[in-house]
Amino acid sequence: MTKPSKRIRAKTVNDPTSNRNLCYCVACFVLVLLLAGCAKTEQNRMIFYGGDIVTMSNTPSMVVEAVFVENGRIVSLGSKEEIFKHKTDATQIIDLQGNTLLPGFVGVHTHPDLAAYLYGYVDLSGFTYKTQDEVWARLRQAVKETKKGQWIFCRGFDPMLVSGLTAPDIKYLDSIAPDNPVFILAQSMHSAWANSLAFKKMGITGKTPDPAPGNYYEKDSRGELTGLIVETKAIMTVAADAIKVFNIKDNVSKVSDDYLGNGITSITTMGLANSKAFILYEHLSTHHPKFKHNVLDMIGMLPDRKPTVRHFVYLMHTTPSLFPAKVENGDDFFKVCGVKLWYDGSPYTGSMYMKEPYLNSALVTKGLKIPVNHSGKPVIDKQEFYDAVKKYHELGWQVSVHSQGDQSTEEVLGVFEQIQSESSVKNLRHRIEHGMLLPPELLGKMKRLNITPSFHINHLYYYGSALKNDILGAQRTAKMLPVKSTGKNGMYFSLHADAPMYPEEPLSLLQTAVTRKTREGEIIGLQEAIPVMDGLKALTLYAAWQLNMDKKIGSIEPGKYADLIILDKNPLKVAPDSLRDIRVMKTFVNGTEVWTRQKAEEEHKGSK
Repeated sequence: MTKPSKRIRAKTVNDPTSNRNLCYCVACFVLVLLLAGCAKTEQNRMIFYGGDIVTMSNTPSMVVEAVFVENGRIVSLGSKEEIFKHKTDATQIIDLQGNTLLPGFVGVHTHPDLAAYLYGYVDLSGFTYKTQDEVWARLRQAVKETKKGQWIFCRGFDPMLVSGLTAPDIKYLDSIAPDNPVFILAQSMHSAWANSLAFKKMGITGKTPDPAPGNYYEKDSRGELTGLIVETKAIMTVAADAIKVFNIKDNVSKVSDDYLGNGITSITTMGLANSKAFILYEHLSTHHPKFKHNVLDMIGMLPDRKPTVRHFVYLMHTTPSLFPAKVENGDDFFKVCGVKLWYDGSPYTGSMYMKEPYLNSALVTKGLKIPVNHSGKPVIDKQEFYDAVKKYHELGWQVSVHSQGDQSTEEVLGVFEQIQSESSVKNLRHRIEHGMLLPPELLGKMKRLNITPSFHINHLYYYGSALKNDILGAQRTAKMLPVKSTGKNGMYFSLHADAPMYPEEPLSLLQTAVTRKTREGEIIGLQEAIPVMDGLKALTLYAAWQLNMDKKIGSIEPGKYADLIILDKNPLKVAPDSLRDIRVMKTFVNGTEVWTRQKAEEEHKGSK
């Protein structure tokens, strides 16, 4: 029986007809892939009218009653009479019905990859639970619902939003989950806690060295693990196990829809370090999908493409292999803009690097477990930081630096000043991220160096009272987040939520920047409040400028992409305390309707 079988196989291999069929099948497969990559966008003509139109242009020259869009670009704007001259039978007429048209918001600092992973985490956040008993009850419930030996990943642990909640130690977590590895990520995403089984799974012991300056696995006086994990490089140790449990492919579309539902048409991932995530997001957003994307899509390894947010990326300096060969890369829908570095850490882990120490309050020493009289320190070796900034500056990449504390920002600017004095490369629009204690007296130096800030403004809204009373004190808190001072110095600035730390809600950022009110209603640093229009520009045109995209997005002007949103109210015409209540009704990217409130609410109702 064996010999005939061999003869049949041999004949099949040498059969010209079979070879032709195989070549034909391969050719068809390749043709399908090529056609998938070359699909053309449908031609479209649209006219928007019937409501307020806020262009965000720096040079407004007329009252705009209508906007004409063709093939994803804004062609003209003006009076209704003028714009309706472009109307044909094929033109889609969009009546705003008294609503307001704005350019889409730019999410200039966010983490969609983390948000996708955290979709599957157990929620312990202060947005959901109000007491410590509720938080621990939710964890105990998760333990009961999980098979022995399986991971339990949690998110949102927050001693500031949940009154009386204190950081757990390893013994407490072991008592709750003796048979499951448990990992709890803080709301700040700069600290975490784990039980004994989790550390065992991660291969971490009391003898494991700290992964970087300011990043560590806390040990007690006997050298034993306490359960606390501090800063991003230490926390990333658990990433390999999380990736095995959660498939972000299933969640990326949900996260993208969340951005679109909040009126965000462009996002910026700050610190992407995973090659698989890079391929995934490039596949979803690029206007020119690559051959390998189409192959992975056809075999089910990537989600289906659909119109979605533009996506700009800053990579970590520790993953040089992910950088394109040239600074000019990608397209207007997906591109790498530069590198993200961390110089200090979070105000809520003790890693914000300050001139003066934290307050020695009960919240600081017991709730957040920050050492007495601690003032933080850099989370990166200073020589490593200098070398990384110099390398990417000389290559022409934008450099974005996480810097919260006053001492941190002073040292960061010193490095940039030294490097720029030695370099012929200029005007790369480098950035300082977060800038909680950015000293106003350094703004002049920043302007000379062409470095602009992006402010993590909702620190004030969610944690302003804790920062004032327990963490920093009234004097430092009154001066934090100097948004108005930045504008007065003739500099662009942006506002961000750093999602998933805070909800990605641009209108919430706007209200905080305009009112300087905490969620309890306390006003902090009113002298740094800005007008509504300045806040809107910080979320659109100024943010686009920081991405070198201000000639293409960020305002409603001829030649720019038709990335547009419809709001149910005009932010310029409502009380400042009502800005957070404005709703996004529709979102358009490149002239395509990508999200509507009506459809989203119907789908939500149908899923119940």
